[in-house]
Amino acid sequence: MWDLTARLEAAALSLTGPGHIKDRLFEAYCRHLEDIQESDLPGELGPQFAAMIQALHRARALPGDHVVRASVRKLSNDEAHRYAELVVRLYGMLAGMRHHVGTRSVRPVAPFANLLAAEAGAGS
Repeated sequence: MWDLTARLEAAALSLTGPGHIKDRLFEAYCRHLEDIQESDLPGELGPQFAAMIQALHRARALPGDHVVRASVRKLSNDEAHRYAELVVRLYGMLAGMRHHVGTRSVRPVAPFANLLAAEAGAGS
C-alpha cells in the first residue's frame, strides 16, 4: 500500500515548481493524487478533497484531450489556487499527525499558502 503522506508531500512539492498554477495542479493531481479517495483522508478536509475531484472531472474533454486537463483549464486562477492550498493543508495535516508525537508544535504551512496566493495574484 502506498504511503498517503508521501503522496501528498510529492503533490505539494510539485505545486512549488515552475509554470502556471493550473499546469502544476494538473501535474500534481495526475501524478500523485488521482487514485486517492475522500475516504482515504481523515477529518473535515475529505469532503473538500471530494469536491476538488469532482471539479477536476466536470469538463467535457475533446478527443485527444484529458478530462482533468480540460477541467483545470476551465477553473479560475482563484479556484486553482484554492485546490493547491487544499493539497498543502492535507499534507500538513497528515505530516503533523505523523510527527506530532514528541513535538511541541507543528510548523504552519501558511507561508507556503501565502506564496501560492501571491503567485496566483501575479498570474491573473
